[in-house]
Amino acid sequence: MSKIISYRPDIDGLRAVSVFLVILFHVDLSLCSGGYVGVDVFFVISGYLITSSINKQIHNATFSFKEFYLRRIRRIIPVLVFVLVSITIPAYLFLFPNDFESYSRTVLHTMLSTNNFYLWSASTDYFAENTELMPLLHTWSLSVEEQFYFVWPIVLVLLHRFLNLKNRVYVIAVFLMSTLLLSIYLTAEDKSMAYFLLPARFFEVLMGALLAIVWDKIPKLSKSSNHTLSVLGILLVFIPSILLTEESVFPGLNAFWPCLGAVFLILSGKEERSKGIINRILELRSIVFLGLLSYSMYLWHWPIIVFIKYLGFELTLPLIMIIITATILVSYFSWKFVEQPFRRVFKFTFSKTIYIIFLPSLLVTGLIYGIIDSNDGFPNRFPNLVEFNRKSNFPDEVRSDCYNTHSIGSSTPCAVGVVKNEVDGILIGDSFANHSTYFVDVLAKDANLFFDVSAAAGYPLLRNLDFPDSSGDDYGKKRFEYAKHMDIICIAAFWEAIRVDSENYYQILKSIKELVALKKNVVIIDHLRMTTEANVHKMKLYKTNLGADFVKKDLLVPRYERPEKYIVNEIKKRFPSVIIIDLNDVMCDEEVCDYMINNQIVYRDFYHLNISGARLIAKKYLEKKGNPLRFLK
Repeated sequence: MSKIISYRPDIDGLRAVSVFLVILFHVDLSLCSGGYVGVDVFFVISGYLITSSINKQIHNATFSFKEFYLRRIRRIIPVLVFVLVSITIPAYLFLFPNDFESYSRTVLHTMLSTNNFYLWSASTDYFAENTELMPLLHTWSLSVEEQFYFVWPIVLVLLHRFLNLKNRVYVIAVFLMSTLLLSIYLTAEDKSMAYFLLPARFFEVLMGALLAIVWDKIPKLSKSSNHTLSVLGILLVFIPSILLTEESVFPGLNAFWPCLGAVFLILSGKEERSKGIINRILELRSIVFLGLLSYSMYLWHWPIIVFIKYLGFELTLPLIMIIITATILVSYFSWKFVEQPFRRVFKFTFSKTIYIIFLPSLLVTGLIYGIIDSNDGFPNRFPNLVEFNRKSNFPDEVRSDCYNTHSIGSSTPCAVGVVKNEVDGILIGDSFANHSTYFVDVLAKDANLFFDVSAAAGYPLLRNLDFPDSSGDDYGKKRFEYAKHMDIICIAAFWEAIRVDSENYYQILKSIKELVALKKNVVIIDHLRMTTEANVHKMKLYKTNLGADFVKKDLLVPRYERPEKYIVNEIKKRFPSVIIIDLNDVMCDEEVCDYMINNQIVYRDFYHLNISGARLIAKKYLEKKGNPLRFLK
């Protein structure tokens, strides 16, 4: 086997370029709206370097799985755990309970190399607004790389054992094309799956791997050819980083081009004497130095950005410069005093490494998760945010034995109002009926009524046809038939989710028409205007006096116009006998809606109510509008 350059400073320079593209994207620099392609360049580099190393060792009959994974553990885990433990301190200080709980899960999943699966299974969109508040969102890419490290050495050893070079190249090339096509397909079918999981990213590391496999067979290029190749390579990296956006189809074909650029840049630096011009630039000491820090910089930069955003500060240019400077400084510290010692000094045998590094790291991250999760994110850290105590103030938690159980019929523990021998009516609907339980309870007690409750996600009245449920419609139909035997039928649902003129829209109108024809007392509860997750977060910051200063009027919820044929308006128009209880009537003026009553935030998230909020709105409704249920006895 001919010589492979043992150390390529220009590749470290390329790492520096990659990490800065990611950082500039994460600080919301508009000029780098596609800077996330820096991660794809990292994948190509990893594929090339890992395959080069394994290939060389197999040829020299020195490859050992133990040694391979030993180097991976020393390279990845010590500094990773150092960062995880370090950022848990500000996470404890600043993250609100639900976010702190979520953080603890990502700590453990990061250590287990499964954070990409966790984020995908949690239906997380990498570019969604709420992901800006997740300090470990970025470690999905570490999970992808580590999963590749588990698979690829085994595949490569088998290919070497059973195939000659020519056939190995054919097999890897076919695999590369297949996984590229798979990435294109998955990106169209499930963007979140394609973004987070290895199958849609495999072609990227394979591009680097294939380059390493054919390295010795690549003819020597002239200096002018390498110059051209290097310039083309850097353009293929930079142009997507400028043109792509969060809305772009990705990964798929859009990820292929920056990966190809990375391949060109690695190739154009193959010959020491005829390296491309960009490779020479990438070898500048300052750039190489940043490349050496790239792993630590990648780990540190996003938590720093998240905590600043979490506290409500806008990323101005001076603040961006502070973020970059702070990232470099803490990265140098962790590189100098954690990365380097564990790679160069603290070299142990495989078994000793497991006992001294891996198992203690797993124990520490497991404890972080277990302690935080078992204490529900330590809600007592924010005593003035009792409305966000999940176990005592979130309807889906408190009514977990009643909500989403698809039970039908009178059940005293789940009923509300004044307990009697027989119920007077029923509250039905979806998750909005579940939180409206506490609103109806206040009104029912005031009117001396007893209400059964039957609420399940996806069932506003019957089954929500806009979101088909594979379990069928039996529950919705049985619940509706049961409701027909009641004098009073309250319906609370996520009405804004009902698409105008859809099949679901007309099904609901038809069902209400049937109830009206039966001379039932139908009551529709119209929900509050929605806000945003970011605004709810600012509400918490404002109330706790944490972080940036906010003016309350800027946090008020706009009373936006609903469509002309909004279903509640249509019900009101078609069926005058139906009673409409509009929560907005007591929370809003003509332009904005308040989000607090008696200094208590009423929202649980950007559209649901918490328990105390539902009760406070009910009391306010009684004061301002009276009780429409009193007239339905």
